Amino acid sequence: MFRLRAHTAAAALTAALYFGLCEVASCGATGFLIYNQHAAANASAVAYTAQVDNPSAVFYNPAALSRLGGTQASCGGTVIIPRTTFTSDATGSSSRMKHHTYFLPAAYLTHQLNERFSIGLGCFSHFGLSTDWSDDWEGRWISTLAELKTFFLNPVVSFRVSPAFSVALGVSPVYSALRFKKALQLSPRHRALGAADFEARGSSCGFNLALLYQANNRLTCGLSYRSAIDITLDGDADFTVAPLVKPLLPRGDADIDIELPPILAGGIAVHITERLTMEFDLIWVGFSSFDELFADFEGRVSPIVRGQLAPIPRDYKDVLDYALGARYRVSESLALRCGFLFDRSAAPEENVDPILPDSDKYIAGAGISITRRRWDLHCSYYAVFSADVHVRRNRDGFNGTYETYTSLASVSLDYRF
Repeated sequence: MFRLRAHTAAAALTAALYFGLCEVASCGATGFLIYNQHAAANASAVAYTAQVDNPSAVFYNPAALSRLGGTQASCGGTVIIPRTTFTSDATGSSSRMKHHTYFLPAAYLTHQLNERFSIGLGCFSHFGLSTDWSDDWEGRWISTLAELKTFFLNPVVSFRVSPAFSVALGVSPVYSALRFKKALQLSPRHRALGAADFEARGSSCGFNLALLYQANNRLTCGLSYRSAIDITLDGDADFTVAPLVKPLLPRGDADIDIELPPILAGGIAVHITERLTMEFDLIWVGFSSFDELFADFEGRVSPIVRGQLAPIPRDYKDVLDYALGARYRVSESLALRCGFLFDRSAAPEENVDPILPDSDKYIAGAGISITRRRWDLHCSYYAVFSADVHVRRNRDGFNGTYETYTSLASVSLDYRF
């Protein structure tokens, strides 16, 4: 039974969170959190909790549904292009992660029932990453492939307590699939015994809460919380090894327990002029719940290979991100957006590895919004500059420098019926 206590789940068997049929790469926020669920939010560097004014409020702040009239829908997606290189301290050689282009879709539907109640439904994935290295690369005994796919449905209800204050409640059923591959060898200096390929699937449910307060025509405050979610995944491992080695490996099924971390986002939007709106957000993610990756197979594990399947410490820490965004309305039909996000790494240096080579990130977003009578079109570009991280004391002795850059391009279409 594999037990990924939080960032372990996503950190160890992680490196790849995929959405439904679509692959997703770690991008817009720390660790394996993906906060990029609408093009307008991405253009504002996700400083969007208080000013969101379209159906993506289901994700960013469902209390804001109270200011959406009638029936509205939104659909769109984000193309994600990550590039990562590792340079080894031991050999001086460089290895590139396989080049992939990922697509992250998202869709929302909202409806105003009456003056006080509104409802909404969202389909998205806000956790995910992918690391895919060559089967013969230098760190193959740690990981060659790590993927985690998630698919969330999020029905929500918003209630307008007063003209200035709204609250919301939602539930978040989630389906996930996990895959992890690595070479089996007693140490980096020993010949490979073979390879392990583990797959598992499971589902669970969480909840979300939100508040929105409009103090006056110029100042709006928003708060949005998404709960931690425990998921148990059922799966099995496939070992590709020589016949003499097979008796040493466990047989039978395995379970995986994953805890996706809680998220708390708060924002203040200020209408500085009739054309210019600024927002400042704080986004807290409770990654400290991810403390180790524990593998406990149903079958007996031989002492000879037990080290290959031993618990992997993660010891991640909670993080607090800072986002600042601006919207400038050029005319009734055109708005320009930009923003900046600082995203601190949740991983201690000893646990930065090929499964999740996390680091501090400096993120810039920019985009445009075009408005017509019934629809809005949003386009954005989101650049993630990951700080180079030179690992000198990795727990497995796998030291070196990781360099990562990620580009995201998004398009979202909102429609008012």
